[in-house]
Formats: sequence, structure tokens, C-alpha cells
Amino acid sequence: MKKLSVALFLAVAAAVLWPAASFALARGAAAPPRPAHLRLALSAKSRAAVAPAFAPRRASDRSMAVRAATGLCTVTGHAFDFAGNPLAGVEVDLWYSDTGGFWVDTNANGMFTFASVPEATSGELVVWPDSSGNTVLYSINDTFTAAGPNDFTLRPGMTGAEVAKTSDKNWNGFTSFRLDTWGSAGGGSTVINSDSGFGFVMAPDYDYAVAYPWDNQGIEWNAASALPVTPGMSDGLTMVFDQANGRSTYVGAPYWVSGKPGTKATVVLKNWPAGYHAGLYGISESPSGKQKVLRQPWKLSGSYQLRNVSVTIPSTATPGYDYDVHVSRTDDGSMLDITTYFQVASLKASPTSIRHGGAVRLSGIIPTQGHMGSTVGKSKSVILYQRTRAAGPPTAWNAAAKGWHKVATLKANGLGKYASRLLHPKRTTWYVVRYPGDTWYYAGYTSVLKVAVR
Repeated sequence: MKKLSVALFLAVAAAVLWPAASFALARGAAAPPRPAHLRLALSAKSRAAVAPAFAPRRASDRSMAVRAATGLCTVTGHAFDFAGNPLAGVEVDLWYSDTGGFWVDTNANGMFTFASVPEATSGELVVWPDSSGNTVLYSINDTFTAAGPNDFTLRPGMTGAEVAKTSDKNWNGFTSFRLDTWGSAGGGSTVINSDSGFGFVMAPDYDYAVAYPWDNQGIEWNAASALPVTPGMSDGLTMVFDQANGRSTYVGAPYWVSGKPGTKATVVLKNWPAGYHAGLYGISESPSGKQKVLRQPWKLSGSYQLRNVSVTIPSTATPGYDYDVHVSRTDDGSMLDITTYFQVASLKASPTSIRHGGAVRLSGIIPTQGHMGSTVGKSKSVILYQRTRAAGPPTAWNAAAKGWHKVATLKANGLGKYASRLLHPKRTTWYVVRYPGDTWYYAGYTSVLKVAVR
């Protein structure tokens, strides 16, 4: 997917840029058999192009480009790797905060050219050195003018980073982490395939970084003063991130972290101190997904170990996809943005109310591996259950243990769509569908559907 700025990558695309890894449970023994942590390979899901809801957070040096209201200009430059080799055939993005942006590919010499683009007072250039998305380089505070010259060279320096693992077994099972660095004129994003290694920084300096052992956990680091960067050189330093001091989040309810659009959900904030400012926003991973503010930024107070925040999954969330819930620290100087996931699955009836002797057909969409837009994914079997007393979704994989009765096994096609035969309930009945997991999604249940019999 093109036209994706670094701000979008940092805020939205964390999950899709890491290789698959082992998971750790972040809930007690009563939790459903799905972890609170999620990490998927780039090939598993497309990156969502959506502007962050609460950016910029440091207006002086963390902003996206502000388009000037004057003329057009040409922006050129060269992209190099750490060793100084030209980055040939890689994507370069130029972004504006109000109208999106542009993208081009570099030539064999690593050169890029943006012709006839609007002038900007604080431009942003983003380089994607590899197709996996595991590395990103970006330059900010660049001036684009008709008078020029607007020529930029992007070549990273390097520094060390280490995550000191917590003793909490729910969180210390990570095998890689993403390092995002920031300075007065840019920064980098690097996936480090261990608990320590090296990450990219951009000249002339860096003073802030975030390590993400998990999509839903971030650890901030601040330098006492800006540290100098020389392109093509390592500074010999190591940033140490204490995982025990990380900020985390996960969906605490509903039980299976799955349900219909419009579901009321509880997002848990773990280890967010009083005095911090936080906000929540979301984005569907469907191709047409749009960003929505779930809760405006507010100042946290009280105990910080566990905070429950009520949100509503938007009624426009597309069934068959994850809905990404972002928790963003909105204090000046912070770029912390962590992500947890809600699986949107639907169950509908036509009609929802019938007379005695009438018939109803149930249908819906469940998430399935490989499905993205019109691309067909994996077909699978789902199980339809019913009961004649009101209840929420079963809190056991064996629904019969919770008073539910199997109606039928249904086939969900590669788009996640399924439908029942005509059913003839004799009294008001509640239905729910159980669906299996795969390498993209966890197993879960839909929301419960009531069919009234008059």
C-alpha cells in the first residue's frame, strides 16, 4: 500500500511489520484461549493508511508537513543505507498533514524526484528501505519552496538498544522489538530480532525513542540532552528500556474480544501513571477502514496499575476484520502509541421477529485468513448454537457446558460469509456462532442474536 507516512507507520502499522512470534497471555486463568499480544508478518495484513488522531504531539519537531498556500515546487534527494550504498527501487513518501501525500520509487542511484508538489513549511520525507517494512527512515522539518533548492540526503547513523525484560511471564516472552527513534530533523524505525541490538537514528541528533516488545506495549526513553548523529557511523551508545516500566493495553471485555459492530468493549490500560494524558482512537483493517476517535485525550488520575476504559466499537466497523484500538500518550514530547485488537464478526437474522410457524435465516461474516477486500481467503466451518433463555456469548469453547445447544455446522466461504438454512424456532430464541482461529485471527464467538417469536 502506498502513500504511508512514518507517523502512520508508528501509530497504525506496528503489528504487521514484525515476524510471527510466540505469544504470552496477559490475563488470568479465566481468560479465553487468545493472547493479549499480537504480532503478524507483513504478508499477513496490509498496512492501514490513516492519519494519527492526536498528532502532532510536539509541535516544534514531531509534526507532519504543513502545506503552503502558494505555488508548486520540485523536491529531489538521495537515499542510502547505513554503509552508504544507494537504496535502489525503494519507496519514498512525501507527506502533508491536510491533504495526504505523494510517493515515488528511487532509481538505480537511490535518487528520487517529486515534481510539481505543493510548497511546505515543514516537510516530511519517508524512505522504506525494504519491502518487509522492518526499517523506515524519515526526515522532518524540511522546507519545500519554489525557489529551492529542495535536495535532501537520507542516510542513517546507528545506536544500540536493549530491552531489560520484566519478571512478569505474561509479558517477557517477546523475541524481537521495534525501536522508533526521534530527533530534531528525523529518525528511524528498526525491528531488532532479539532483546538487544542496533537501530537507526538520523542526523543531526536524537533525543527520544520508544521500544515496542509487543504491539500493545511500549517503553519510552528520553536523553538528558540531544545526542549527535553521524551518517554511516555508530555512536557506541546503548539505550536501555526497562520493560517493567512499559505502558500496556489490552481488551478486557467482551470475553472473546470479538463481536458485532457497535459492541461495548472495555480497554484496559496497564501501568499508566496519574498525570499522563491519554487518548484512544481506532481504525478498521478493512481496505476502506477509516480512523475514528474513541475517546478524546484526558488526564489520568488515581491508581495506575489497571485502568478500565469503556469504548464502543463503531457501528461502521467492517465485519471480517480486526478493528485496531490505539492508546496514545498525548503529552507534549511523547510519540507513544500502542495497539490492541478487536475481531469484528457479525450474525444477522432475516427477519429478526417472526410469528409462530414462521421461518428465519441467519447469516453473517467472520474473520478468516487471507481475506482482504475482494481477495478470497481460507474457507472454514463455523458452529451455530441456540438457547431459549437470554445469555451472553459462552465463556467456554464448549458452548454446551454453558447451556447452549448445537443447531448446525455451517460453511464460511473465503470471504468469511456464512448462512444457515431456514430455521423454525417455536419460541423466542437466542443464537450465537463459534468460529475457529487461523494464522491471522484467534478463535472466538460472535455477539448473541435474539429472534423474537410472537
